[in-house]
Order: sequence, then C-alpha cells, then structure tokens
Amino acid sequence: MNHPMNYTKEQLSDETFYNRVIDVLVAICVVFALSFVPASFVVYLVCERECKAKHLHLVSGVRPYIYWLSTYVWDLGNYVIPALCCIFIFLAFGEDSYTSAANFPPTFLLLLLYGWAITPLMYPASFLFTESSTAYIVLICVNLFIGINTTLATFILEFFTDDQELIQINDMLKTIFLIFPNYCLGRGLIDLAKNQFMDVFERFGVNLVRDPFSWDITGRNIFMMIIQGFLFFVITVLIEYRFFIPQRLVRVKVSLKPVENEDDDVERERQRIERGGGTNDILRLNNLTKVYKSRKRRNVAVNRLCVGVPKGECFGLLGVNGAGKTTTFKMLTGDISVTEGEAFVDGHSILSNINNAHQSMGYCPQFDGLDNLLTAAEHLQLYARLRGVPEKDVEQVVDSLILRMNLSEYRNRCAGGYSGGNKRKLSTAIALVGNPPIVFLDEPTTGMDPKARRFLWNIITGIVKEGRTVILTSHSMEECENLCSRLGIMVNGQFKCLGSPQHLKNKYGDGYTVTLRIGGEEPNLDAVSEFISSLFPGAVLKDKHHNQLEYQFPSQGLVLSKVFGHLEANRKIFDIEDYSVSQTTLDQVG
Repeated sequence: MNHPMNYTKEQLSDETFYNRVIDVLVAICVVFALSFVPASFVVYLVCERECKAKHLHLVSGVRPYIYWLSTYVWDLGNYVIPALCCIFIFLAFGEDSYTSAANFPPTFLLLLLYGWAITPLMYPASFLFTESSTAYIVLICVNLFIGINTTLATFILEFFTDDQELIQINDMLKTIFLIFPNYCLGRGLIDLAKNQFMDVFERFGVNLVRDPFSWDITGRNIFMMIIQGFLFFVITVLIEYRFFIPQRLVRVKVSLKPVENEDDDVERERQRIERGGGTNDILRLNNLTKVYKSRKRRNVAVNRLCVGVPKGECFGLLGVNGAGKTTTFKMLTGDISVTEGEAFVDGHSILSNINNAHQSMGYCPQFDGLDNLLTAAEHLQLYARLRGVPEKDVEQVVDSLILRMNLSEYRNRCAGGYSGGNKRKLSTAIALVGNPPIVFLDEPTTGMDPKARRFLWNIITGIVKEGRTVILTSHSMEECENLCSRLGIMVNGQFKCLGSPQHLKNKYGDGYTVTLRIGGEEPNLDAVSEFISSLFPGAVLKDKHHNQLEYQFPSQGLVLSKVFGHLEANRKIFDIEDYSVSQTTLDQVG
C-alpha cells in the first residue's frame, strides 16, 4: 500500500497556487466558449428586422411582447444544448470542483442561468446593427472582453493581500461587475473551485469548506443572474415600445412654411378632412407629417397630407423616389413614428390604437419580407395562424391563395430561390391573408416582367371588386391609370394634384395624340407634315421615325369628327397605312 506524505507548508502553497491557476483557466475557457452562443441569437433578429419580416409579424397581429417572449423561449431552448455539453464534459473528466455532490447543483445553475441572463442582454443590440455578420462579430468580442477581463482583474488582485487599499478596490469591483452575466459565470466557477480546494485542510483537522450556495461564493452570482434575466428582457420590450424615445421628437407646426399655391382639388380635400369630414372613410389622413431632424437641418419627408379614402376604392400614391410614398406607408403601419398629425385606419388611430389598426390592414412592403428558408406554403401557414384563421381552415386558405397567385409550381420551394416576380406575388399573397378590409401595397410590381405585371394587375382589380380598399404606391403612371379610381401625385412629401385619372387628364392634359404610319418604300413624310400643318395649325410634331409621325393636337377648338374626316379623305393620297387618335395618357401629362 502507498499513502502519500502530507504536504509541507511550502508544497501546500505551491499546490494552492497551481490549482487556482487551473481553475481560472477552466472558468475562462467556459466563458470563452459560451460567448459565441448568445451572440449567434442576434444574427437572425437583425436579418428579420432588416428584411421587414419582423414588421410583417407585428402588422399581422403579433404583439411586441409576445414576439420577444417567443424569441426568448426559443433561444433558451437552443442555449440549453451547449450548456448541457459543458456539464457532460465536466462529468466525463470527473472534476470534483464542479461535479461533486455539493458542487454540481450550483454549477448546473450557473451554466443555465448564464443563458437566462445573457440572452436578453443581447437583444437590444439587434436594434443597433444593419448587418447580421457585423453584429455577430462585435457581440462575440464584447462578451469575451467583458468576461475575461472582469474575471482576471478580480482574480489577480486577490494575490495582493498585503495592500489594504487594493483589497478594498477588489471588493468594490466584485460588486460592480455583478451587473455582467459573463463575470457572474466566470467568477462563480472560480469561487466554487476555490471552496472545493479547502478540503485539503481537513487532514490538519480544520474544516474550511463552506456551503457552495453561500452568498460570497455562488449565491450572489446566481441571485444577480436571476434578476438580470427579468431586467434585460423588460428593457428589450420597453425599447420595442419606444418607451425611452419621446412620442414626438420634433414639433413642426410653427417651423413648417404655410402651404401656398396648393391645387384646388388638394385644398378642397384638406378643408373637408380638417372640418371633420371623412369619418366614414376607411382611411383618413389628417395633416400627417414626418420630419427627420439632423444636426444641420430638418428634412420634411411627408408634409401635412390630408386625404380620405372610402371603402372599395383603389387609391394610388404616385411619385418619384424620395417623394414620401414609402414613408407614408411606414407611418400608417407603425414602422416609424409620426411627427405631427393623425391617421385613422378603419376608425382606429395609428397613434393610440395601432394594434387594432393592424387587425384591419394587410401590408406588402417595398422589399420582400420573406424568410429564405421557408416555402410559399409555410409562409402562408405562418401568417394565417398569426391572423387568427381557425386551424381547420388554414390549409384551405393557403391552397386558395397559392392557386390565386399562380404559385402552385413553387409551393414547396424555399423562397430564397424565387425570382423577383414570384417574391412579389408571395408578398402580395401574405398581405391578403385573412381578408383585411384595407390592403397597403408598396410598389407591388417592382421587378416583374410585363406578363407577371398584368397578372398582378388583374389580382388587384379583383380585390377592389370584392369591396376591399387598396392603397398602392407606384412609379408608373400607366399602372395607376389602369388600377386606381383615384390617385394623388406626390412631390417632396406633398400632394400636387388629386383626383381620378380622367379628371387629371382633363385638367392637366393637352388634347389628343395622333399617330400616323405612312406606306411606300420611301415614305414622303414632309408632304404629310405640310398637310397636317395646313389643316390643324395648332398641331405639334412630337416624334418622327422612318415611316411614322406623332402629333399632339390641342383640345381647345378641336372637333374629333373633322380629324377623322380629313385623315380618311386623304388616306390614299398620302399613302397613310393606318392612324390612331387617343387621349393624352398620364405619362404624357407628366
């Protein structure tokens, strides 16, 4: 039999130092490994926010606290896997400092509660980044920096036992660093191992081993991580509700210039809304304004829009990039705050009752808010459940929308492989889930080929015929002319004109467009031009090709029967193969 001799005082001191260094290395390795896990949770959150999938969830009826609670529960379930792996490694190596009967429960709690505390601490960072990869790398570095430096700082200062001032500083740092879950984990593991090593003194008849759950060993670390989990989660939810941001950052009623030289139709609509009219309209904007404030100047993105849209109407917002169309949609759907004014969706205020307003609207954002790993059917199943469609009807709703949007071929394909046109079709289908009474479509035909565009136009026309209201934005005057019963042309955040396409043609149009195509191998265009100029002095030549002439005829004093009569009478003389007379389109008006 072999029994080792007892340690001498010098040997015991050396062994103590060696074991404590090993304990620090083990704690740092655990902190290092677990720093990657919570940082990875933010990657999907940033992607979901940037592609507007998160906003679509909220518009579909998900309350913000439910969104974060479900995210928290899912992430905790994912965290448990690496945490259990750490525990199994401890058990496999039989490290008494962490796996003995007394030390295993606090070790288990430290590892699990670390995930409980650090996960919601990562969530606010998702609001700060636009690139998921950047967020991942930065958060890993922050976790490593905090965890390793705070743990090492307090450990090293413990060796300066002769300096009373350093001892006080170390005690203060141990208290301050308790706000970091990384420190609570690393320091808790070190103190557990330190307490376990005290059993060597039992051979000298002295029992220095304490309860591992004691306050200054793991008790305070465990307690602080329990508090941190609740605290950081509440802070995340409050940030989502913009609790820390004033409701109105900029007061602009005084600073904005008065509206001058406003079109009479726009002014008439403004007066109607400001006098309390339009209460039965499904959408009512009352001086809706958005101002972005920078250090140098204020940028008025939307300037006091006033309009009411009744049920069953397709209303178009027409304008170039930067006109304020998408900003208006973002305010109406709650994506950004309103600076001034008010808006009502189906009678619900977007300022005080945005959740009920969401129940009445469907939304297709400008950029597709799709998950690349979900199929068309899975997307529609998800949003059908969010919309509250009964479970027994979900499949029927999904099948109907897929058939309606001509997506049967792509039903079980991941959306990441769709073409731009099919992504827009799926985004439009998501906006139609649950048959909302008002549908917002932000440039729904962007990136579509002519055939797909015409198909979607028919879908939108069918929605309006069902009695629902469609609000769409577009760059294309042709699109608005074909779909909209009324439209407003926006320039620099203001309505410049408002009315039906025909009304705008009559008001701003300049007569008719006459196109002639001349036959023969060498068409005599000059003779035809002289003929048109002699009969119609006000005609203006707009375009001239090899055998084609295009004229703009003024409407004033023009009798269409005379135009047709003269052209038909001289058709053979000038070898006119065919001609057309049409009213000026909105594109030509613009």
